[in-house]
Amino acid sequence: MSYKLPDEKDLEAMIGIVGKNYATNNKAITASYLAKSVMGLESQIPDIVVRPKYVEEVRKILLYCSDEKIAVSPISAGLSGGFACPTLKPAGVMLDMSRMDRIIEIDEPNRIAIVEPGVTNGRLWAYMEKYHPDWAPPIADGAPPAATVMGDAIDRGFALYTSSVGPQGDNFMCAEVVFPNGDIVRTGSWALPFAKPFYKYGLGPDMWSFLMGSQGALGVVTKAAVKIYPHPEYKTVVAWGMNNPQDMQDVTLELGMKEFGIAHNTVMVQGGNYPLVMTRWPKDKVPHDYEFYKEMGVSEWWMNWECWAQTQKELDNVVDTINKHCEDYKKNRAKDGAAMKPWELHPKQIASRMKKPNKIAVPYSFWEAGFLFITWYTPWNECAHFAEMYNAAMEKYGFPPVMWIASIERCRQAICMPIICFDSTKEEDFEKVQDLNRDTTEYGLKQGWLNYRPDPFIHAPLTYSQAAMYWKYLRIFKKIVDPNMIMHPGRLALP
Repeated sequence: MSYKLPDEKDLEAMIGIVGKNYATNNKAITASYLAKSVMGLESQIPDIVVRPKYVEEVRKILLYCSDEKIAVSPISAGLSGGFACPTLKPAGVMLDMSRMDRIIEIDEPNRIAIVEPGVTNGRLWAYMEKYHPDWAPPIADGAPPAATVMGDAIDRGFALYTSSVGPQGDNFMCAEVVFPNGDIVRTGSWALPFAKPFYKYGLGPDMWSFLMGSQGALGVVTKAAVKIYPHPEYKTVVAWGMNNPQDMQDVTLELGMKEFGIAHNTVMVQGGNYPLVMTRWPKDKVPHDYEFYKEMGVSEWWMNWECWAQTQKELDNVVDTINKHCEDYKKNRAKDGAAMKPWELHPKQIASRMKKPNKIAVPYSFWEAGFLFITWYTPWNECAHFAEMYNAAMEKYGFPPVMWIASIERCRQAICMPIICFDSTKEEDFEKVQDLNRDTTEYGLKQGWLNYRPDPFIHAPLTYSQAAMYWKYLRIFKKIVDPNMIMHPGRLALP
């Protein structure tokens, strides 16, 4: 595709739509958008940054850019883990949606919140805590408070109760979307002017789910209705350690199958290996040897179950069931039962885990700030195989074998996140990261695993080369709503 490099006339047009304080081509400002991504290495500095406040402003911007063939890349904050900048060149207009930050409505009886794209995790959590303390919004777990609820959802991300209720995309009911052809469409039951956004499947085929995972490649979401869930008083974290990912996988799956009365109470189920601890330490204080962590009581592998309950009796039953089941597994089915043990967490560790928003991984350590999440979906009973394969590949390329794995919908799927820690001052390390990425992608696709937030230069081309008919229809759908193909292709390798 051929795109126009925006010029001063285009900047003036943007100023005419949003005002002089909200459109700029200042190099310092445009460059500042480059540093927000931890999910990809390739991006371009935008040529113009525009910050709309109203839906009609978004519509006018898209129509103008479509007529002029200027690429557009929408972001809500650029912090939720997706690409922070376009991969197109010329990079065109960065559509920064952070000014659209209204919490429009909290509807307790229907258990939904209606928000705009700029609403952050921290703001919605604080608002609910103050005005609706019995309810919890689906904020992203592990993302910073400044990340947005919308950004995580459109990427089908990971909420603080994903293990219990499913991926973040399942928490979103209906949306308002502006397409580059100028249409403003409401999905689901919201398509009717007097209906509440209570039913996501709408008047026929479900258009909202089609937009999930599109990462701004099809249009701009300007409002969405999200589910809220009860926020009970009784909570704790149960943790067990083991020395291999197979036991971590199998005992967690068995507990995930206890769906009524147990697994539904385990809102967040996540584990990993001991190098994950190192990513949270200052670089000059990181012990490299496992013996140090062993003395601290950190197992080589572990799994945490974050439990929520309406009563202390209910919580006690969930905790007792998890512990008794792990003891039974340890004695009768474990690969290495001698290595399995409960991890007695300090009350401060539990309190820290309960604090929301909770940033799981912090990008600093002795690896000089290079910090990349490469995330995959597998069936839960294949996550141990994934972990063994990927850890071996990371060590082969000279990277620490850092692995994080979490349950989605009571272990129906696993989200597997190798964390690549590298020296960002060395160009050769970037090349090694992509070589690792390519090798593991070729292997992973042969196993039937799916990359989540794909790399547009490795994951997407390799994936769509094996799913040509899917890619054909994805292009057809895009052409309908984005006839001049101006929308940022996200990670989907679309024009």
